[in-house]
Amino acid sequence: MRVFVFLVSMHILIVAESLTCTSAVISGKATKDGRPLLWKQRDTGTPENKLVSSAGERYRFLGVHDLTDSANAECFMGSNEAGFSIINTASYNLSYEKYKGKMDEEGILMKKALGTCKTLADFEQLLNDTRGKRGVEANFGVIDAAGGAAYYETDPYAFKKFDASDPAVAPRGYLLRTNFSASGAPEDGQGYIRYQTATDLFQWAYLGDGLSVDFLLLEGSVCFRHSLVGTNLAKDNLPESEDVRTMVNFADFIPRYSTSASMVIQGVKPDEDAALTTLWTVLGSPLTTPVVPVWVKYAEAIPSLWVSKGNKPAAVNDASLKIKARCFPLKTPEGKYYLDLAKVLNRQGTGTVQQLRDTDEKILRLGHQAVESFRKKMPSAADVRLFHAGVEKLVLAYFNQLGITVVRE
Repeated sequence: MRVFVFLVSMHILIVAESLTCTSAVISGKATKDGRPLLWKQRDTGTPENKLVSSAGERYRFLGVHDLTDSANAECFMGSNEAGFSIINTASYNLSYEKYKGKMDEEGILMKKALGTCKTLADFEQLLNDTRGKRGVEANFGVIDAAGGAAYYETDPYAFKKFDASDPAVAPRGYLLRTNFSASGAPEDGQGYIRYQTATDLFQWAYLGDGLSVDFLLLEGSVCFRHSLVGTNLAKDNLPESEDVRTMVNFADFIPRYSTSASMVIQGVKPDEDAALTTLWTVLGSPLTTPVVPVWVKYAEAIPSLWVSKGNKPAAVNDASLKIKARCFPLKTPEGKYYLDLAKVLNRQGTGTVQQLRDTDEKILRLGHQAVESFRKKMPSAADVRLFHAGVEKLVLAYFNQLGITVVRE
């Protein structure tokens, strides 16, 4: 019996580890430019993701799917042409004892929402329509083109809305969620260490330079702080060089071995074209993968480096996984908890994150300039392709500097 209980407990631990994410819903009142933001750091047992453009029942949408999902049945973060955007984190502390149906259907519900919803009110109607029929236990983050920004803590029967624009709910205009729901039983939740890390990080950013796309990608997604033990691996005794192997425990950080993608969705102001909603996408580990901004309206212009064909990962995703393997060199089951810090950060500045930051800063500058020009005049597909050609050059240079050959299909 003890062995059985132990095995069941380990199975639960493994499942929980593979379905853990960190996220934020940020209203326009809390951002530097007045536009809402969604952020999701996706943790999953499926390391290879893909960007997919799909035609929904009412709206076309663009989102991140598992590479292994050949039918593209589940979407885990994305936006549609109406400016409706959605992300989620798994929750482990909601109560729904009466439900006996299939669970883990969050990706199915999000795909349905992207194909049919324009506003937060539409999503709330979808939740009402699926009451008792949806196998979910999750925190859904949503923004729309009208300025809406909220979390919906949702189980198979009920949901509770947390409006990021309501001062009584979110005094500073933003909310965070990891793997517990505020409306659930605290002792059953998970992700509290990451939640506290993000809380501290957001607080100082809010009081300092402000919340922005750049902050989320350059600070949040690659944060090396650990709120429980009080360490900051980015500052504490960095290895001399990448050749001095320095293994560190890397459990309960915001970026982790299981992080397979990250996305910041930058919404629009109510008087702007919803097509300007920008999906700043990291298709791979944030420790190794450059960002690319993409748009639903111009999905056909996404560069080939980010396009998956058949069952093969996109070239960027494949290359980033090769670098990730260097960062997590132990190939035993427990190896996912141990990072070779020297490969990521070192005093010579040759770590993957250090070189990645330089590349991402350049891409962000180009991206912001492009979006600003698009706001004055909507671009053609040719204009977007020209912009992406510049991004591709920066990305290829980054991988080349790390000795990785990017193989195009």
